[in-house]
Order: sequence, then structure tokens, then C-alpha cells
Amino acid sequence: MPESVAAEWVSAGLWSPATVCDVITGDVDPDGVACVVDDRRHTFGALRRWSVALAATLREAGLGPGDRAVIQLRNSVELLVSLLGCWRLGVIAVPVLPLFRAYELTAVMRQTSPTAVIAAHGDEKSRVCTAEMDAALEAAGVAPRARYRTGPAAGRWSSFPRDTAGSDADTAALPGFAAPDACTLVLFTSGTTAEPKGVRHDSRSLLAEVNSYRRSAALSGDDVIFNPAPIAHVGALVVSVLVPWSVGSPVVLQSRWNPRGAAGLISREKVTFAVGAPVFLNELVQQYESVDYRGHRLAKFQTGAAPAATALLTRAARAGIVAWRAWGMTEAPTISYGCVDDPLDRRAGTDGKVEPGSQVVAVETQGRHLPAGSEGELVLRSPKQMMGYVGGALDAVDTDGWLATGDLGCVGADGWVSITGRIKDIVNRGGEKFACREIEDALSAHSAIAAAAVLGVPEPRLGEQVIAYVTIRPGRDYPGFEALTAHLTSLRIAPQKHPVAIDVLDELPMTPTGKVLKAALARRWQASPAGGAPVGS
Repeated sequence: MPESVAAEWVSAGLWSPATVCDVITGDVDPDGVACVVDDRRHTFGALRRWSVALAATLREAGLGPGDRAVIQLRNSVELLVSLLGCWRLGVIAVPVLPLFRAYELTAVMRQTSPTAVIAAHGDEKSRVCTAEMDAALEAAGVAPRARYRTGPAAGRWSSFPRDTAGSDADTAALPGFAAPDACTLVLFTSGTTAEPKGVRHDSRSLLAEVNSYRRSAALSGDDVIFNPAPIAHVGALVVSVLVPWSVGSPVVLQSRWNPRGAAGLISREKVTFAVGAPVFLNELVQQYESVDYRGHRLAKFQTGAAPAATALLTRAARAGIVAWRAWGMTEAPTISYGCVDDPLDRRAGTDGKVEPGSQVVAVETQGRHLPAGSEGELVLRSPKQMMGYVGGALDAVDTDGWLATGDLGCVGADGWVSITGRIKDIVNRGGEKFACREIEDALSAHSAIAAAAVLGVPEPRLGEQVIAYVTIRPGRDYPGFEALTAHLTSLRIAPQKHPVAIDVLDELPMTPTGKVLKAALARRWQASPAGGAPVGS
């Protein structure tokens, strides 16, 4: 980042002199509830003691500041303790998604050369997580000093420490991170289309993200937060670990997403605010739309990580949820967002306003900045920006510090952002290019459609044609191909953008963070009958 830009961020207070360790050792009520995981509550004091015990265990194994610990756990108190314990010792935490298997895990090990690894102990749907991690370490040629699993010790794996009897005296010897610009966290992109990339963050970017949540949702110690997404996702990590310690509010977690169970947890714990992909909001709204639902309802929801249709946020409003869209990525989280007091048309019809201190502009192919309101690839510069990729690569950032996002969109003169698609998520029909998201939003606006995914598939004459996969809202029937085509026509969607085939699925294939796996849909199309046309067209 140019020194002049960095100096501006420091001067404006956008980069804090504090570290994540200052936050997690700060003044919170030790008897206050820090987290609820499924049916178990844990206080701030208990997490503090447990994390000190883990940090001491890691130190005894030879770890110190700058070492790396790869952690593969589902949402759990052990995952929270792992992150807190690593940071107390100044160890860089590398949480990875539970969906990662041998291919992705090997890439993680090769890129980070971890000094310690932490994994679940048992079988999970025919998986032995520790065996998978052993295989990945061997394939990458990495031999960590310590391996911990959440069950009994076995072979090379020690038991995750259960002793929570740490004392205040123990904390004095734990160095934490010496400076706010030290790398504290590595998160990996999903790796659904290529080898995952390790994204490096420091305390400055993470604490800037904390401030965004406090600003958008007007958070205080009176709030109760719900996080349905895997904590290895940047937004989920910040709201699950740093926001609670910053404002003194508890976070409620599910080890596995279940919409009915989520509605029950939200009601029981009197949750006020949640963050998650549109799939989580959609399925929660469906619970609230049920005529027999009588429980406490969530008040505020920030949705991002995947495109959210305007119709979904409108339904959320009718169900009593003030929801808003946000835009960001692992490399630069939550760059634009709505706020709880914004009008519905802004919250539902845009991807939020560029936050204070960040810059977003649309550029043409050669990189020239376009006028406000023009569509192009969005580039950004932000205090939340990553330090770079593992290995020092900064191939997505130019010499002036602008990060190329790969997202298509426009930024109004007033700073409100509208994402129109991905550079690689477009259909090229006879040389005419249009974004899949436009058609997805239009299909999702039909009262019977819960979610839609559109993609371009090969077609001999024009190069590509449009197909769609949809899911149906509970209690509704599929309206039929002709009815959906008429619906698109009523919205003045050009005929060349209409799907030539529409298939109905029980659910769209998704990553745990709520992104549709379009590669899986493309494979489904290729394997379908009638020469590749989806069944049900």
C-alpha cells in the first residue's frame, strides 16, 4: 500500500494501534455468556482460562510468535478456544473449512508449513479427519511439531487440552502479537475451481471489520449475535470471535446448519442480529412464514458472500427482519453495506454504500477508472485489505494499492454499490454478454421461486445458451416453464436472456458459506438426458 494512503488511514483512526490480543484480553464481564454452541453455554471467563491453557500447551510444544497452526473444526467451543489460544501466544491461526479434503488440505499444508495442527477426532460421514490431515501433511512434505485432536490421544495425535485452570499469572508470559501490522490470520479461498489461495490478514484489517459490524447493525452489549456460517469464513470469524469480545455480547453457533433448529435457538436465546449468506436468510424467513411459528424473531440480518435477490429482503421485511445486503470478499471483507436504519429500497435494491475510508471504482479492461454509475470491474482500496497472499504474492493488487475484485458492478456518485455479476459468471450469446445474476434475480422475484442459479452452457450456433436451476418455496408448486418465461417477459427481460431450459431441484449445491457451486450444476447439465438439456424443461 502506498505510504501516503496508509498514513491517511492511521491519521483518520481507520487503522487501530491495537492488536487482536488487546481485544481478547480486554475488560469484559468474566461471568457473562460469551458463546452458546447448540445447547451449551460458555462464559468469557471460561474461554479466557481455556485459551490460556491451550496457549501454554502450544508453547510447551515449542511454538512461538510467527508460527502457524492449521485448524479444521466445525463451529464449536474448541474452534473458538483454538483461535483465542493461538493469538494469545502470537501464533498465526489458519482455520480451514470442514469441506476441505485431501486436495485442498495438501495445498494448505504446502503453503503454510504449519508448526501445529488441530482437527476433529472422529469419523464424520465416512471421513476420518485426522487421517486426512496426516495424508495431506505427508503429501506436502510437512512435519509439524504438534498434532491435537478433540478426543483422546491416539498415535501421533495428542488430546486437545481440557484443563481450563489457567490463572492471571499465566497470561503475563504469553507474548501475543507485538504490533498491529503482524500477520495474525490466514484464510483460504474455497478452492472450488482452482487450488485455494491463502489470504493473510493483520489486526488492523480485522479490527476495521469489527467497527463495520458495530456501525451497520448499531451493536451493543445488549445484542445477541447468531452466526450460521463456518468460522473459517472471514465475516463469520469476526462476528463469532472479535465482535463478542469488543462489545461484550454473546454469539450463538450451530455446529451444523439446520433452519428449524436455528429458529429455535434464535427464539430461546433472544437473538437480535445475524450475519450470513442469502441461503441462511431465505431458510430462516421460510420458518417465520410458517403459519404456526410463534417464537421470538430475529430483528437484524446482514447478508453477503453470495448474491441476494431483492425479493428475498422484501420477504424478510414482511417477516419482521430488517435485512441489508453487503459486499466484500476474503481479501477485503465488507467493503459496502446497508445499515439497520436505511430505507428498504436501499437495503434490498443495492449492495450497500462504500464504508468510510474505503474506495471503490469501476474500471474498463485497460484499467482506466470509469465515471460514477458506469459498469465495469470493481477495484477497491481499503483499510480492511489483505496483507497479501501466502508467499508474498500480490498479483491482484496494482502498484497504487488497488485490489481487482473480479466483480462486475457500478458505484453511484453517492457511493452506493450495485453488483451485477462476476467477470467469469456471464453468458456470451453470439457476442452479446450479460450477467447471470440479472436473470437469477428476475427468476427469484417470482412468488413460487425460493432460489435460482443461472449459467451459460455450450451451444453450437451462438456459443452459449442460458439454462436455469430453481428451488421452490414451501407450500408452492412449480409454476412451469411457460409461466416463468412469461414472468421474465413481464419484467422486460430481453428474450435472448430467457433460459432455454429450467430444472427444479430440492436444493442448489452450495459451499458451506452459501455460494452456489456452478461447476457442479454444469456437470449435472452435461450428464443430463436429451443431449444435455436439463430434465423438466
